[in-house]
Amino acid sequence: MEPSSILQRKLGASQEHPIGRDRAPDSPSLSPIISDAALQELANAPTPPDTFLSQYLLPHQYIAFIFPVTLLLGSLFGAINGDRESYFSNKRNIFNVLFVKNGWGWTTLVFLVYLAIVYGKALISEEQHTQDRAHTRSGESSASPRSTTEASPPAAGSSVNSKVPSDVIVRALVRWGLATVYWWIISQWFFGPGLFDRLFVLTGGSCTVNGNWSQHTCRKQGGLWAGGIDISGHMFLLSHAWLFLMEELSIFMNVPEALTAIQNRPAAKYAVLSVTGLCGLWWWMSLMTSVYYHHLAERLTGLFFGMAFWAGTYVTSYKVLPFPSMPDQTVMP
Repeated sequence: MEPSSILQRKLGASQEHPIGRDRAPDSPSLSPIISDAALQELANAPTPPDTFLSQYLLPHQYIAFIFPVTLLLGSLFGAINGDRESYFSNKRNIFNVLFVKNGWGWTTLVFLVYLAIVYGKALISEEQHTQDRAHTRSGESSASPRSTTEASPPAAGSSVNSKVPSDVIVRALVRWGLATVYWWIISQWFFGPGLFDRLFVLTGGSCTVNGNWSQHTCRKQGGLWAGGIDISGHMFLLSHAWLFLMEELSIFMNVPEALTAIQNRPAAKYAVLSVTGLCGLWWWMSLMTSVYYHHLAERLTGLFFGMAFWAGTYVTSYKVLPFPSMPDQTVMP
């Protein structure tokens, strides 16, 4: 194959890359003058082979492997040194009682606040800007030709060149709704007790107080929930919530301009930091769960269910479905 044809293929591939598509119109373009030596070197350069994971995962999604690694390292540390008491080995520690026990509630709260501040305000600003432009046009239509040519340029930071899709909040709420339904079915209600409680009973578990199929009801009445496979609800909740929030904030990992765009918006910046801080807390509590609570098989099963929703939506179906689709990657004004 001629080197020139190989070069054309590689340059064509680079133009299809998202970075190439997002290049600013006034940025310098690639020079068409390339020496023969450079051409030959480019033609002979090895192309990295596609791996199995690269066929399914986007670059930012590799961070999800932090949970299996955390579980394994935490379990190893727990096996070696986990019999020592610490603040986090007590189930009544404030982080467990106040945050993890109400984990999906906190996840919902910070996500909805983030959505309202970051995207809701951007959409309102766009609507106001559209109305201002409409008033400007109506005023210019009755003005002299000279005045119409002296219109001032848009102010820096305006949303003229950074339009947020109007349905971005609707699609985000649908994704949150689906994640909430999944959490509810697994841990709260599945035509009666949640799926985890049903699996516990199916594997030989029971409550010492007869007639209780729910772990919450059993313990509330003073009974013991024992005998079956007690899948780690903490590991499920923490990984499920963390992956959901990570994907919804993926724009800040994929688009560097997104971080710059919120620097002059204190409320938006604090909303993003709140979600990031909660993700940090969820990761830390998953590590504590791996060290102090449940057996390895129960933790692994909980992690499996926690990652299953993410794998079935953000990794696969959301990438091909037109609605709700993947989280929007538009830079907010």
